[in-house]
Amino acid sequence: MSAIAPETSEPTVVQIRGRGQFTIPAEIRREMGIKDRDVFSLMRLGDTLIATRKRLVAPEIARAVEAIMQEEGVTLEDLLDDLEKQREIYVREKYGVAA
Repeated sequence: MSAIAPETSEPTVVQIRGRGQFTIPAEIRREMGIKDRDVFSLMRLGDTLIATRKRLVAPEIARAVEAIMQEEGVTLEDLLDDLEKQREIYVREKYGVAA
């Protein structure tokens, strides 16, 4: 096996199981770095299904926010307190009433 995974390969035959599931062969999973719980999007193109790995961005955003909070010395409690203050300002400006 080469260090660089091939970009295309010969068709692989898989069988659909009772709940509509099929197994991606281990070699393909290894070559593509597919791990347990990875999420895919399916798109139908005529009689063809195209599966693309869907990158979830929420965990990445959460890690980035956490890193910024640590750098700035901000706690979750600080954020929640400020959120409440900002909500009060918004309600007062938008509706002219105290929240």
